[in-house]
Amino acid sequence: EINRVTGVQTCALPISPMRFIGLLAVLLGWSLLAQAESLDTVQVPVDGRGDAQRQDALAEGLEQMLVRLSGQRDVLNEAVASEAASRLDRWVTRYDYNTLDDGSSALQARYDVNGLMAFMAEQGASVWGIPRPRVLLWLVEQGAGRGEMVVEGHPLYAQLVAQAQRRGLTLVIPQWDSEDQGRLDVADIRGRFDQQLRDASSRYPHELIAAAVLYQGEPATVSWRVLKDKSTLEDGREKTANDEEAVTALIDRVTDQLAARYAVKGAVSDLRTLLVVDQVDQLQDWFTLQQFLAGLSGMRRASLVQASATTLTFGLDFSASDEQLRNLLELSPQLRACPDPAVAGPQWHYCWR
Repeated sequence: EINRVTGVQTCALPISPMRFIGLLAVLLGWSLLAQAESLDTVQVPVDGRGDAQRQDALAEGLEQMLVRLSGQRDVLNEAVASEAASRLDRWVTRYDYNTLDDGSSALQARYDVNGLMAFMAEQGASVWGIPRPRVLLWLVEQGAGRGEMVVEGHPLYAQLVAQAQRRGLTLVIPQWDSEDQGRLDVADIRGRFDQQLRDASSRYPHELIAAAVLYQGEPATVSWRVLKDKSTLEDGREKTANDEEAVTALIDRVTDQLAARYAVKGAVSDLRTLLVVDQVDQLQDWFTLQQFLAGLSGMRRASLVQASATTLTFGLDFSASDEQLRNLLELSPQLRACPDPAVAGPQWHYCWR
């Protein structure tokens, strides 16, 4: 039976593949739409509500969207930015005005995410699509004492959330409650004790872990790392004028690095391969896998070509390199490569965990 809350059938396979594909298409559409909605809205301060102010704000919002959807700040120097701006009315789907807490006004605009991403791909620009990895951020502000975790209620929390939203970075902020503090100390972040970090992170949904320390001073310095499983993907150290700029620099650098790893250019090449995934024995797992593949940046099409009791075979039409596709597949916590010398030809063999 279908669960009326989740819309997902939880019985074990087998089930008719053709019957399931129809259900899967509906569920996949709902899920990807929800993720796109988290990226499609921009809020821009305005000093009036006249036509000129509105058009300027919508144009500024479009620039933010281009940076957000490409993952790269220098996209505004490319021809795609001016081409998109010349069609501004094409991308804006809705706008309204808000009064902020300080009494000032802001224009809140919604843009056509799918249309913009398709346009950017056609123009040869980098596109960082959906789903995006959830990044669990443990950020310590190292003041005069032992250090304080930046979580809800901290003076830098609003800056952190606003900058992540600006760049389209999906952040998960820990609660830093008694359970977290029983597993992890702020000194563990500074000391790079990764086992304690992974233990404390296990209660939160995430694909990647970011650990950072902000040192106050002149200049303020933020040191950061991004971890996946037991490996360090990226790291860096930034110096800025103050704490607020350090938070902005942290979000910018982490997002830049992740976009360089996961964003693709839609017209680079034409890679087609077969992905064989074993040990998929629940219908919900089948849905999760299809959803993940179809949403990857640069995935033109992920078609189910064969299904047995516990094995699914997908034909992947991917627009970028072999290495980029491998990097994107690593974002799934359930997929792992299963080398099998008996599998010949252009096939990749993975297992579901």
